[in-house]
Amino acid sequence: MSQLRTFFQAMPGMRFDMRGAAFEVAYVGFGVVRYAAVCGGKQYRVTQDRFIELQMEGELTVLNADLWRQQVNAGSPTLATLSEDEFKAAVRQLKYAKAALIALPHPNSIRLLTEWIPGFAQSIQDNRAPAARTVSGWVKKLAEEGRDAFMAPTSRRGNRSLRFSPEVEVLLLAAVDSFLVEEHRDSRDVLAYIVGNLAEQSLLTRDGSKVKIPSERTIRRKLAAIDPFLLIRIKKGHIAAEQAARAAGKMITSSRPLFIVQIDTHYLDIFVVDPGTMEVLGTPYLVCAIDVRTRCVVGVFISMFPPSATTTLGALKDMLTRPNRGLPGGICVVLIPDNGVDFKNSGVVRVCSKLGINFQPAEVRDPNDKPHVESFFRTLTLFLVQKIKGTTFSNPAARGDYPSEKRAFATLDQLSGYINYWIENEYHVRPHGMTGRAPIRMWDEETARAKPMALLEVEADAISRRPKRCKIGKGRVRVHHEYYYSHALKTLEQTYDGLVTVLYDELDMEHVYVEHPYEKGVLIQTDSINPEYTHGLTLWQHEEARKLKAKMTQQDIAALGKYADVLARYQLLQAIQKDSQLAKRKLAKLTRGKGREQEAQSSAKLIEDGPLIPPSLLVQQFGVNSLGMTSPNTMQGVPDQPFVGQDLPADSFGVLGED
Repeated sequence: MSQLRTFFQAMPGMRFDMRGAAFEVAYVGFGVVRYAAVCGGKQYRVTQDRFIELQMEGELTVLNADLWRQQVNAGSPTLATLSEDEFKAAVRQLKYAKAALIALPHPNSIRLLTEWIPGFAQSIQDNRAPAARTVSGWVKKLAEEGRDAFMAPTSRRGNRSLRFSPEVEVLLLAAVDSFLVEEHRDSRDVLAYIVGNLAEQSLLTRDGSKVKIPSERTIRRKLAAIDPFLLIRIKKGHIAAEQAARAAGKMITSSRPLFIVQIDTHYLDIFVVDPGTMEVLGTPYLVCAIDVRTRCVVGVFISMFPPSATTTLGALKDMLTRPNRGLPGGICVVLIPDNGVDFKNSGVVRVCSKLGINFQPAEVRDPNDKPHVESFFRTLTLFLVQKIKGTTFSNPAARGDYPSEKRAFATLDQLSGYINYWIENEYHVRPHGMTGRAPIRMWDEETARAKPMALLEVEADAISRRPKRCKIGKGRVRVHHEYYYSHALKTLEQTYDGLVTVLYDELDMEHVYVEHPYEKGVLIQTDSINPEYTHGLTLWQHEEARKLKAKMTQQDIAALGKYADVLARYQLLQAIQKDSQLAKRKLAKLTRGKGREQEAQSSAKLIEDGPLIPPSLLVQQFGVNSLGMTSPNTMQGVPDQPFVGQDLPADSFGVLGED
């Protein structure tokens, strides 16, 4: 007796294991199976035939097989599930078949079955006893195919005939494809497509008697059967489709304070003004970190800088030092940031690595991984930001005719004060909707025995910086075209020739820190060589200043010429070369071609034998000074004044003999 292996047709909600991962069927239709990962919700698609093949190959195993009592033989699917009546009928058939196999020596004998059936039917209280040939078929089915064969009815219910002519059915499928475009289409557009093609084929009559045309209601039912994931993906893109097809996910739980901290950046719906001129500067950004366990805000940084490593490090620095000011915060265990470049950068990863923080970025554009901080942003917007004058509201429709820029009055410092006051005096003391506890009370109770670990301001400032690999040169390092020096670096340079890690703060470029390559954890402070310029300087200001300098350089080049400096250097070199050749010619005349050494000897002898030669005479006759070089003044027709009217010392001509 052989038993066929059972395969399952895909049904919505069916869960299965494939290559060690759990998945769930989300949609079945048009020959396609769409399934999603149970953890994360990422969507995948295969054909229905491939779904069966994976089961045959042993790579796919249905997990909740008891819920899907169906059998697929040779890849041909049958009815998916049993109704209550079908299940009772299957159990009845199994009772007769099993009892006949046990009670009768020849269970397929019609004579024996005819004698046995009435008594067995009375014992199980079956008022409608089956015929002997029927029970014989059940016995044969059980012996050859097994009990699972009774759980798969052999016929499918319902009308399986075509509703329309083949020509219209083909056009209907093509019309559905025309609906799957980015532009807006509705059921009437699909109907127009069908009618237009029928007219081109000369199948359309005025009264519609030649062919039966589907109604708009029929077309709407066809369109409703399209996979929503596919429709949204075509209309709005892949990201929108992934979000629409993914469930909200399971609740994120934290065992204790600072075990899980979520951090994200939010665009504040309010204009801020310049404190001096009251000119509108724009809308600021808020980086906020929130503790999942207590819902306390454990880090805040508000600035005009868009999301970047600078703003994220500012919020981390605030979180690490808040306990020193009596506020919730400290070193967390798990940090869940957004997946943007403002969080996934070397500076943030380095801080987490130094402090042993588990860094787990969320999925791209997936709020399910950080729902608590997203919920806080909504609460902050509704309960505070949109109550301040100068708010921009959430969208133009909500804003209406409200003059946001004219009403703006708050500076960045004032807005920061409002937000911090609201967090500490309203949000933290109001019972939270999910926990039912005031966040600050829950924080104080659960951190009473074990105080959170924190860093000093100077420690947090030292590590909450962006790293850059540089080379030491003359006791200095170069960061963003600015030099920073330290005498300790000069000493280190004698023994270390590689690159060092330089830590800089984009909000304060006055000094940087250099990590000692041999002594781990030792930081060397290096100061700017131009402290007047870098005092209170931000990297953004420095880059803007460099842009202005480059612009001035271009203006100067445009005024003086692109190659003005190169041309001047060429003219200088030509003048030097000309003067050098002139000096050589005059020196040759002065020495009468004998060379400096021979002429020096002759001159020494001349000095011993005769009177001194006034240098003014040399200048007037030969245009050279006592060194044998052309006098600059002589080149312009002016005698060399320092030597005019002076007697030449006895050893002066000895200089001419030196190389």
